[in-house]
Amino acid sequence: MRDFKQDVKASGYIHRPLPLDSSRSFEKQQLEKEAIANRRSLTDNFQNWQQRGRGEIKQTEETVTLLSATRYDTWAKGAPEDGDYVNFGEVGAYLPIPREDWSEFTQIKLDIAAECVNVINPNITITLENDGEIKIPDIYNREGTHVINLEGQAKRTYVLDISNLPRDVVTGIRIFTGANGSYMNLQGQLSYTISSLFLEQNQNSTSAKGWKVPSQEIVFSHIGYHPDYSKTAIINSEDFTATTFDLKSEDTVIFQGEIKKATTENGTFGVLDFSTVKELGTYYLQIADTKTPNFQIGAVSTLKSDSIWKSLNFIFCERCGCPVHGIHGTCHEDLTVEYKDSLVSFNGGWHDAGDLSQQLVQTAEVTSSLFEAAETVKDQPDLYLRLIEEGEWGIDFILKTRLDEGDRVTSAGITRWTDNRIGTMDDAVPRIHNSPYDNFLITGLLAKIIKSLPRDYAMRAQLLQVVKEDYQYAFAGFKKTGFKHEPIFWEHTYNTSKSLFLATMSWTAALMYQLTAEETYQEQMTEWFDELLTCQEQTGLKLFDGTILKGMFYRDETHKVFQHFNHQAREHLYALAFEEVLTASPKHAKAEKWLERANEYGDYLDYLGQFTDPYPMYASGIYREDEWQDKESFYRQHLLVDDEAEVSYQEQLKQGIKIGDGLYIKRFPVWFSFRGNNGILLSMGKSAAVLGRLLNRPALLDKGHQQLQWMVGKNPFGQSMIYGEGYNYPQQYSVSSGELTGEMPVGMQTFGNEDQPYWPQFNNATYKEVWVGVAGKWLSLVAELIKSEKGYQFH
Repeated sequence: MRDFKQDVKASGYIHRPLPLDSSRSFEKQQLEKEAIANRRSLTDNFQNWQQRGRGEIKQTEETVTLLSATRYDTWAKGAPEDGDYVNFGEVGAYLPIPREDWSEFTQIKLDIAAECVNVINPNITITLENDGEIKIPDIYNREGTHVINLEGQAKRTYVLDISNLPRDVVTGIRIFTGANGSYMNLQGQLSYTISSLFLEQNQNSTSAKGWKVPSQEIVFSHIGYHPDYSKTAIINSEDFTATTFDLKSEDTVIFQGEIKKATTENGTFGVLDFSTVKELGTYYLQIADTKTPNFQIGAVSTLKSDSIWKSLNFIFCERCGCPVHGIHGTCHEDLTVEYKDSLVSFNGGWHDAGDLSQQLVQTAEVTSSLFEAAETVKDQPDLYLRLIEEGEWGIDFILKTRLDEGDRVTSAGITRWTDNRIGTMDDAVPRIHNSPYDNFLITGLLAKIIKSLPRDYAMRAQLLQVVKEDYQYAFAGFKKTGFKHEPIFWEHTYNTSKSLFLATMSWTAALMYQLTAEETYQEQMTEWFDELLTCQEQTGLKLFDGTILKGMFYRDETHKVFQHFNHQAREHLYALAFEEVLTASPKHAKAEKWLERANEYGDYLDYLGQFTDPYPMYASGIYREDEWQDKESFYRQHLLVDDEAEVSYQEQLKQGIKIGDGLYIKRFPVWFSFRGNNGILLSMGKSAAVLGRLLNRPALLDKGHQQLQWMVGKNPFGQSMIYGEGYNYPQQYSVSSGELTGEMPVGMQTFGNEDQPYWPQFNNATYKEVWVGVAGKWLSLVAELIKSEKGYQFH
């Protein structure tokens, strides 16, 4: 087994990427466990391959090879003239299939060899086309497409599980790759050879949809359990005849418990509850011959220390404008924009996701999370200093994109490695906005950082000057435009509601008051926070079971549309507003009322915690059946939607749980093109942990911790969603930089309009796309739990 601490040290404490450990990956287990019952070769069809896109293909009786340059001097046909969010084109091969039923086959197996030159992350993409009852690809071109990040260039066998994909009328297979630029703009060549293409029936293929536990497995938290929180694992009760389970340590039975049967909206399960065990140590669970790998019971600061390093590694590997050893050289020096007769550079911070786009707000949020995590690990000097260093990389980007009087360079849509030469055709032009909301948010993030810094920190005085100025620019802009928020829809704050705007402003003002003791900030904080509370349900809605539900926030004071998130998630800002307002004014005349409202919000989060039992995932929230009729709100919440979205909203709602007249709980959000809920869960978990600490409610702290468990194993597929953390972690959509230790995806999705988990091996955007924003939220939630554990006080 690898020595992780030695790996960290060998990386120079994350100054080059941590090595990948594929020994516990999903793909390795997939090959080891397969039992092939039937096989059919598609190699006989290889003479029928058709070339698609740029470059060329070469065929033999047994192979097809994709060949292309890594860049071109023109954009591909159909690309936007300014090259926004495109690469240099694709080279592909298409194999037509004469409307065949492949339902009996569960996987595609193929060999791939590469002879690429100066290519960053050699990879190929496979798309399966189906023209049956369910069309593949879907209308958003997400379903049915999978990227394989190659494990070196030598010929290897790769497997793609299609058992959960519609395949009753298969019409074609498309294999392609992108001309995406090259390492340091050296002359590059794409060359991929595909051979030995088979359809197979694997008797051990696993389900990728629904709540049922994998056969003969125990689903548990790979990252362990806290001694003071609940400790459970889950089985399919039909798989086992035993009525008891053992918790063991080094083959010694520490605890024996009854397997309890639990029937919920999501099915019937066996639950293994060992919450009474408090002793720290390394354990495993066993039922008859079935046992889990080892896990720990321990403090959050112990259990999550490795994950902090791994999250930091992922964030570091996504650096823009900085060479990252083994991945890319200095990049994107030609992202520039004209501003007042000057030229402003936009490289820096971290690439947004699996692509190479850049978002100021996301970099700012990740920066704040790094400093927040650092504050809680001062007893680990190596980790503390490295988190501060990476955070300073983010601060540099925030400052370099800051222009005059609230103007900021905000984002760039880019998914290619450019030539770093300003003035050539592949340059990308960043966007400039003066958004009061973004200015308040970034000011608050910086103010939070300043609050955590030691008094003698070298840049503290300068940062304080910046936030004072930027707060005034935000306030001046807000006085002009009010709550109108009009960036283009690619900006990360496009879905901002009035209530979220108010939460952000009151949170920021509270932090400014704590930093400066200037009463103006306190006055504005109180005004905005009181207005925020008018957007909260205070009377209560009567549900079918007699529950009076309140505490949740609406998008504004009209109470027409509930606040919920489907991709970008800032639920935690409501809890942070309560935290900082009460910290700033603990003896305010309204403090008791504010605490009451905070408790009601905590009650709402408690309520949402029951709908995925026995799994720990928070339900996404409460919905009205007529919310889609508020068109301005609907189309601000959902990006790139098709004409059918309004009808689809109603269909998705009916898959949820009806709890009152016109009221539904959705376990997963209503969503369309943009799917994946890790950011949502971590944001909700952060809210729960903040309120748990503020209100001394341990159950909320427990639920916050459980959101981390969901991501690392305690889900219906027994998979970890963090590469290199826990067990059974799959490749993700990390198409630009390749697989990275600590990478985290956007999150689990649903199929079509369903409201149950769907986690296929297919790793297309957005659900399996790696996203630094998720890593930032992971760090923030872990930090909050450590604060509670170490007894951090509010006042």
